[in-house]
Amino acid sequence: MKKRALVLFAVLAAVVAACTPPKYVRYRSVSGDWAAFVPWGWNVVADADGDGFSQANFIGPFDSDFYLGAPSLSVRWYKRYRPHAMRNGQLEMYADADDFIGQMLDQVYGKDSDLYGVGRLSDGSRIVVERSAIPEVSLLDAHLTAKYFAVLSPTPAPAGNKWGIEKNPATGKRYNVRYHEYAVVPMPSGFYVLCYPSTKLGHDKGMQAFNTLVDTFHPYRDGPGGVKVKLPPASAKR
Repeated sequence: MKKRALVLFAVLAAVVAACTPPKYVRYRSVSGDWAAFVPWGWNVVADADGDGFSQANFIGPFDSDFYLGAPSLSVRWYKRYRPHAMRNGQLEMYADADDFIGQMLDQVYGKDSDLYGVGRLSDGSRIVVERSAIPEVSLLDAHLTAKYFAVLSPTPAPAGNKWGIEKNPATGKRYNVRYHEYAVVPMPSGFYVLCYPSTKLGHDKGMQAFNTLVDTFHPYRDGPGGVKVKLPPASAKR
């Protein structure tokens, strides 16, 4: 039976009485299946659709360099072969993490988008990658691997939106120049998607927050309601 939950609240520090709030605070998902450090004070919107899909969006303060006027991060869970109805009424379904990546690159960003990987998360160095060879990074806290890529892809901006928009000086057309970061974490029955949906204008402002999310992401279960995850030891070679 389909279930939905919507939760809206501000991320609070563990010690409210502190004079100076921390930069990041540990957030545990509503279903208790994962935890990570996220920016302190950002709002959280959590949404779940049964055990096949869940999402937590972290929304920062107003910044005109970002599309819709605010930076954001998200963590999503997809169960393999489980259809999920999106807000526009369309259905999405993925066989595994690789299928998700392929569908996103082909159907959302298009074949002409620029695709990047990273040399190391710590310094943000960029390498051009092929769609058939998405690189992997290590999650520092969980000692798991994630497929990591970034996509630079302009798309025409809706007429009513004025934040995070760039104008082509030659044509006068307005664009949302998407510069989106992804870390896709395969799990036995599905996969987690960590995303930073930035613009080219605001991209560098939120990279530290996204790197922190990726580095500290810790899955406890194989998706909401799933079995407990046994993580490899820190010394394991990945």
